[in-house]
Amino acid sequence: MKIIILLFTIFLGVSIADAQWQPQTVNTKASLRGLSVVNEKIIWASGAGGTFLRTVDGGKTWTVGKVPDAEKLDFRDIEAFDANTANLLSIGDGESSRIYKTTDGGRSWKPQFKNTNPKAFFDALAFWDSRNGIAMSDPVDGKYLLLKTVDGENWKVADNDKMASAKQGEAAFAASGTCLVANGKSDVFLVSGGNDARVFRSNNRGTTWFVSETPIVKG
Repeated sequence: MKIIILLFTIFLGVSIADAQWQPQTVNTKASLRGLSVVNEKIIWASGAGGTFLRTVDGGKTWTVGKVPDAEKLDFRDIEAFDANTANLLSIGDGESSRIYKTTDGGRSWKPQFKNTNPKAFFDALAFWDSRNGIAMSDPVDGKYLLLKTVDGENWKVADNDKMASAKQGEAAFAASGTCLVANGKSDVFLVSGGNDARVFRSNNRGTTWFVSETPIVKG
């Protein structure tokens, strides 16, 4: 028994040592918020000043770039699928909320969506697969505004008639794109904050929604 305990202690110590954080050398001063981990080698990140980052060797080296004509945008969310393909979402009022896509590892970016609704402020996007995705804005006229794509290229405003209305002062957080999460083949979760803290859930890619109150501190 003593030998087993000793071996376990040694194993635990080695595991903890291996799990220590290692600083990465990244040539940027941008404030970074978005993160998408494809696997242990391929990781993308995004941030202010139109900035995106990519590593294909587990963080040993990072490529830093800027999306053309997006130097004033703040990319708070990024969703990547492989070393070449990723979507970026920038936050902000009106036309500052945009979606871009690259299929060549960030060498070029195609603008896919530019918000034209002055009341909208997009917070996050999420994907079930490389073709099917959803994006969300803070409430517009009392309800969360939703976008969908079914081909990975074109985004359209989605029907939100079967989604509960937002409460007064309720909104989402444009912090790191994690207030909207797609799971499995059809589930999606949207979490709110501000004057209320609730969880919205759909099991059919946003066609119908359930909403639950939470005990999370609000206000």
